[in-house]
Amino acid sequence: MIRIFFKTLWNNRMRNVLVLIELFIISLVLINLMVYLTERIRIRSIKTCYDMHNVVGISLYDKVDPNSQTPVGKDQLALFAKLKLNLLSNDLVESVSISRRATPFFGFPEGCTHTLGEEEVFICRMDVDFDYAKVMRIKPLKGRWFNESDIGKSITVGLITKSMEQKYFNGDAVGKILEGREYCRLEIIGVVEEFKRTDFEEPRPAAFVYREEPTSSRWLEILVRVKPGQAENFLAKAESEIMSVMDPAVWGIRSLNTFDNMRFTENLDRLQRKYLGVLLAIFALINVLLGVIGILWFNTNLRVHEIGVKRALGSSVNSIKKQLILENLVLGGVGLLVVALVYLQVPSIRITKVEPGVMYLSVASSFILMVLLILLSTWIPASIASKIRPAEALKTE
Repeated sequence: MIRIFFKTLWNNRMRNVLVLIELFIISLVLINLMVYLTERIRIRSIKTCYDMHNVVGISLYDKVDPNSQTPVGKDQLALFAKLKLNLLSNDLVESVSISRRATPFFGFPEGCTHTLGEEEVFICRMDVDFDYAKVMRIKPLKGRWFNESDIGKSITVGLITKSMEQKYFNGDAVGKILEGREYCRLEIIGVVEEFKRTDFEEPRPAAFVYREEPTSSRWLEILVRVKPGQAENFLAKAESEIMSVMDPAVWGIRSLNTFDNMRFTENLDRLQRKYLGVLLAIFALINVLLGVIGILWFNTNLRVHEIGVKRALGSSVNSIKKQLILENLVLGGVGLLVVALVYLQVPSIRITKVEPGVMYLSVASSFILMVLLILLSTWIPASIASKIRPAEALKTE
């Protein structure tokens, strides 16, 4: 039986070679498409360390000298503290935090280069206060959040993200020191989930850093957690409350919005580009599906005379269908296996750089999808062709 199966493949070798070449090309496109879509889904599903709902972001800037690199004085820092207390007195407000570069969906990251083993890694640093975790509802996975014991320490303390701990510290980062320039050295006191600045961007290595004066620059970021459903009511009065403390001639409001709205605005342009890429990928995937179905369907219909002869010699309908399906599974499997091996070994044919886990998952998904396509594109025409009467098939031939 096996000898007859392979002899049949050999007798149709010219046709099978053409089918195999087509399947090679289709398999390469299919694997790249699955990698692209899988990577998009992976990034989208990465868990973040914060809860952005019912949080309002306020960004203030110095209208008089916005580009000055000179830190604000103690009087201005006292004014910031007064503004925080004023916002906390609002009945709609649960908690308030003053931070710098720690607002998702807004601004650009800053950081330091640290030495991790033999690798130089740029880590985004977000200056925060004690209340930041309360506003953003951050719960450390390991270690602790900042408290009064961190005041006055000779070395800056901070919390890093989970991916950093796994990649650079083998899952044991608490208590370790991030080496770097003197003002960049950081003692790790905890680990949190990833900090995502957008929904479609791979999270960068990041650290929350405690500063006794988290904002001493000309830019002021205030995060306010309001009671559920009260964001719009707070926004209606927020500007007047802020300017009742801050001097309107000196300070201006750069941004005043909920995180939900900021997320929508920040993601809008990225959504258009990403969705365009996804739509193109889906369009290409549909063409791949139609290509596989068309090739195998046409190849099956070309063998009507062969099916007629086998029916005349006593082969059953089921045995013919099984043989046709098995032949196409072998061709499809060989084509996809070769492409998968080449894809895993030759980085130049990949459309994007991804983690090994994403590649293996994409290859496995491609195999499953290819098997389903082959079953679909062979079972139906094989069922139709195997029902033809031997006399009709031979007469047609």
